[in-house]
Amino acid sequence: MRETSRTVIRRFGRKLEIAMEDEVTVCVNGEEVTVVCTPKNLVELAAGIAATKFGLRNIVKVTVESKKVNVISKHKPAKDSKLRVTIDEIKRLIGCLDTEEYRKTRGYHIAMVVKDGRILSRTYDVSRHYVLAKVIGSCVTNNISTEDCYVIISGRISRSIVEMCHKACIPLIVSKAAIFDSAINFCLSKGVSAVSFASGLIVGDRVITE
Repeated sequence: MRETSRTVIRRFGRKLEIAMEDEVTVCVNGEEVTVVCTPKNLVELAAGIAATKFGLRNIVKVTVESKKVNVISKHKPAKDSKLRVTIDEIKRLIGCLDTEEYRKTRGYHIAMVVKDGRILSRTYDVSRHYVLAKVIGSCVTNNISTEDCYVIISGRISRSIVEMCHKACIPLIVSKAAIFDSAINFCLSKGVSAVSFASGLIVGDRVITE
């Protein structure tokens, strides 16, 4: 008898691991958000969603119950950013996006948070939005002022990515990928700076020095 339906998986070249994703519920001050992400660093994810979606950067309590994370957070007044970053510093750090997790799967986005030329945190996720939330959440959970940090990501800079940074008081976002026109317009209207390495484009000059 001939098979009428069959799934065939073939592997070419070297073996890669499969990137993980799952559905996770984040509850911020009683308001639930369901996301599809890599189920790692869930405390940082919850803190980052509180900061990047609701603008809440003062974490009171975080609890994890299986695939649900509850966070209680309050507003934290923003302060003026004194961040200064050189192009040479960015060139030195951009290669640090090439992590073991990315090399093993080719399926993860990578994000880093940088302060005073040092990488404070680096994480990964299948989603470029939630990897950004996680790395910003690492600042929030460690009570690090986001106004004094910037982020470097592997994914493209869309308007929604810049909006997340603006909400969390991140003054600069750097990517090795492209930037969208909508993101440029948002940067110019809100005073956020961005660097796109794919196009060599710098938007804003408040925090970039030669």
